[in-house]
Amino acid sequence: MLQKWRMFYMTTVTIIFSGAMMLQLPKFNITSHVKTMVFILWAAYGVIPTIHWTIRSGGIESPVVEVRICNMVKLNPSCMYVIISRFNLLLLPRVLGMYVISGMAFLVYITKVPERFCAGKFDYLGHSHQWWHIMVVFALYYWHNSGLLYLEYRMNHACPSPVS
Repeated sequence: MLQKWRMFYMTTVTIIFSGAMMLQLPKFNITSHVKTMVFILWAAYGVIPTIHWTIRSGGIESPVVEVRICNMVKLNPSCMYVIISRFNLLLLPRVLGMYVISGMAFLVYITKVPERFCAGKFDYLGHSHQWWHIMVVFALYYWHNSGLLYLEYRMNHACPSPVS
């Protein structure tokens, strides 16, 4: 069964990728708005396997999915800053975090901040496209660390045996 789902997701992602790349060809004369929308939909498609994985893993209450926060946030009244003391966030919150970082990168890129407010001052350094690259690299680094956390969890907690 797992092999069928893997093949389904790999096929659909390949089709979406091929379609998105075809839209980049100049002979189709596709507007930038359509291209942007296709990439947004492609990113949104990543939520579907995440929801599927959550359901197949036993739902939100499953130890591998749930968010267990123990004394995560303590407010220091003298400085008013947040102290993160101890936490255990597994895959679902990490996926959402990656989407938040990527969404912020996208917003910076399309709104052209900061050069929109200070024209000419960010032509060489600090341009929104550069900030987009930095945020995307951060999102990939964050996702890489999420994979390491998940790997560590799986090394310490074996997968349940399949139900027949």
